[in-house]
Amino acid sequence: MLNSLSPDLITGGHCSFPLPSDPSCASVARSSLTIVMNELGLPSDLIDDGALAVSELATNQLLHAPGCIAELWTWIRTAPSPHLVVTVFDTARDVLPVRSDDYLLDEHGRGLAIVTALAASVGAHPSRARLQASPVTGKAVWFTLPLPQPWPGKSLRPNPLRARQQLLLALRSRGLPAKRVSDVPGTTTIHLDRLRIDITSDVFAWCTEDGLPIRYPLLDLQDAVEAIILQIDTSS
Repeated sequence: MLNSLSPDLITGGHCSFPLPSDPSCASVARSSLTIVMNELGLPSDLIDDGALAVSELATNQLLHAPGCIAELWTWIRTAPSPHLVVTVFDTARDVLPVRSDDYLLDEHGRGLAIVTALAASVGAHPSRARLQASPVTGKAVWFTLPLPQPWPGKSLRPNPLRARQQLLLALRSRGLPAKRVSDVPGTTTIHLDRLRIDITSDVFAWCTEDGLPIRYPLLDLQDAVEAIILQIDTSS
């Protein structure tokens, strides 16, 4: 049964929690994610996998970025299939994990084999804090877990005008001065630096600097925000 946190997650929202910069970070991350997954009504074995994996990420963050601001984020990704995305963010952007031999490696080369074994996918990218009063850059290390099928949110059709407003607020809260430029029948346009983002009835759409088209379903608002931040912060 879906409870208090779930409606926002299912319609493109996120749950974010501060993590302490002491050895309690793993237990705080574990308990916070467990609450979210329980409220989504997920099976106990998946909750156990998520709790163990996020403990590993939080412990790794404390070990290799001590004293940094840290946050736990989670949201739902619908494409190509429904997954729960779980991210540990910290402000040590200069040291990103890398992948090698199918494992996610921390900055000192020690494999987070437990996370890789439990998760459907893993990754890391530059990002910006969500919970700070002013914009703070850093890195996001994440994993995904498959959601049970059929997932109830998969068939939802978000309101494009509401999606536009959510995207504007999300970008501005992360220190990106996005501006709504136009509303024409069927499409809204947002400009951010040199980036033009079109919002149709179904997707957020833009192109990379190389002209590669990018598309995210409106329900995958959080993935779209992270992709936009990555493109802006790493563009030449």
